[in-house]
Amino acid sequence: MNDYRFELLDLTTTGIDNIANLLTLVFGETTGFTPAFVNWEYNLNPVGKAVGFNAFAGNTLAAHYVTQPLVATFGGKKVKGLLSLNTATHPDHRGKKLFTILADKTYEYALRQGYQFVIGVANANSTPGFLKNLKFKLVMPLSVKIGAGKFPVNLQKSQGYERFWDKEMLEWRLNNPKLNYEIKQQKDHFVVLAPTGNYGIKAIIGYFPASLFSEKIKNLGKSSLSANPNKIWMGVDEGLNWKNTLYFDFPNRFKPSPLNLIFRDLSESGLSLDAASLKFMNLDFDAY
Repeated sequence: MNDYRFELLDLTTTGIDNIANLLTLVFGETTGFTPAFVNWEYNLNPVGKAVGFNAFAGNTLAAHYVTQPLVATFGGKKVKGLLSLNTATHPDHRGKKLFTILADKTYEYALRQGYQFVIGVANANSTPGFLKNLKFKLVMPLSVKIGAGKFPVNLQKSQGYERFWDKEMLEWRLNNPKLNYEIKQQKDHFVVLAPTGNYGIKAIIGYFPASLFSEKIKNLGKSSLSANPNKIWMGVDEGLNWKNTLYFDFPNRFKPSPLNLIFRDLSESGLSLDAASLKFMNLDFDAY
């Protein structure tokens, strides 16, 4: 590894431009990794700036790994953690285990900064690497429902894990430069929907008590994304009652790749996730 130099993220304009260029090179122009989007993800989060490392070969950004700060509650107690977010390796520098090195450096640094856990969503191909090389534990595959009509809502606080959101955090999250969201107000809650890229299908990406609604959130929402009532939901929430609804399990044969919820306790303090007592919504990670 003497050929590489490992550095904390550079979150200046120049650093953001370099990261955006690498992400675009690796994932393609259509993924929308513009400097404005990366700056929003990495610099504007009210919980804190992104935490991660870069690997350089000379002046070339060879690999990149980043996590995003968040706050979650474990049994009602607030804990500072990280969402595993973006990883990218330049095509000329693959096969050197740079991702594992960058992730290890990120977690070591994050622990010193007071972050106690990392949570993430991995596809079928990347899950084994997180489990074997980075000490993550598999919680469970994300559930996927598809249907139409009224969506069940569970406003009770989780007795296990739940990401903490306040108005400022939600206003930032819904100000995503890459997507237009739809906000549906109800008497005691509001639901956030997003376009899926599939004609006529919206994604239900989150729901929140009415107490978190603000004028800014209202203005961020669009009036309509589609006239078609079909909706898809993805996450983990055993408190949702799907009985007497028009939502059904999404057929496995149509899933492009199962998504797995993974977790690592950085502090070794006994933090863990129990699928029977956690809430994890689409809005809690970065699918939409």
